[in-house]
Amino acid sequence: MVDRLGLAADALAGRVAVVTGGGQGIGREIAVLFSQLGAKAVIAEIADTGLETERTIRQAGGQALFVRTDVSSEAGVARLAQATQEAFGPADILINNAILAPVASVLEMAPALWDRVMAVNLRGAFLTCQAFLPGMLARKRGTIVNMVSTEAMPRLSAYIASKQGLVGFSQSLAAEVGPEGVRVIAFAPGMVDTPGLRAVGGQLAPHLGLSQEQFLSLSLHPAYEGLMPAGHAALATAYLVVALADEYHGETVTGYAVLERAGFLGPSTNPSPPAPLPQGERGEAVGATLVVAPTAVADRAEAVRQAVALSERL
Repeated sequence: MVDRLGLAADALAGRVAVVTGGGQGIGREIAVLFSQLGAKAVIAEIADTGLETERTIRQAGGQALFVRTDVSSEAGVARLAQATQEAFGPADILINNAILAPVASVLEMAPALWDRVMAVNLRGAFLTCQAFLPGMLARKRGTIVNMVSTEAMPRLSAYIASKQGLVGFSQSLAAEVGPEGVRVIAFAPGMVDTPGLRAVGGQLAPHLGLSQEQFLSLSLHPAYEGLMPAGHAALATAYLVVALADEYHGETVTGYAVLERAGFLGPSTNPSPPAPLPQGERGEAVGATLVVAPTAVADRAEAVRQAVALSERL
């Protein structure tokens, strides 16, 4: 699939790429793909799954290092930076992908859980940037990709708040380090098929009036009948880092837009206006998200698709 992007097989040769949350899902796919493009991959993961990613890369002939890391821990991130330096040298690429996404209403969520989400999703990105930026600034080159989310959903308040905070953090950091040659991008891959999304979907779907199967069939791009494969999200990340980092420095971009730019996906046309909701329904645009009133809907999955389409247009 890399051939379809027009990237050279050695596009990342000699680069050192640190991927947090690299034990499964998008993080694992990114680490594996980057190694296939010649990068030395450092997998920062709190679970044993990081070792599986390391093993996969090494068995394929690549260079990889698993460092068990709690990204919310200052000491843990310092150990990650030291291990990276000792094994491969300074990092050229940092992918902040580690997340915690509990499903709970605001009234149900314990303050300690809210704090933990912020610590992993937002503080973790701050700590890793602080740890790896000195080497990038010294060499006047480097790319930081902070994974964010563009769609707000009920019962994900802590996760969405942390990700929107990460957008602002990315924009501010980009203004700080851009003149020194370091590129910072907020990257929203899309609705991607990962173990994490499947776990969240199982809990979230009933609150949206959907079955888990209907939730997992949602698509934000006409090229996909359902969720984007995690491997495609990794392709988008690679193309963003190699070909579009200068262009999207300081901005937020989706995986769908990147894959369109790469020619991997056909361009999506502006969707036609959503069909009217069934009689008796009411929708209100709040920010960039359509909130559907909780009354009976003949086809709730279609209503959610309409909401997503309107959100994309906004």
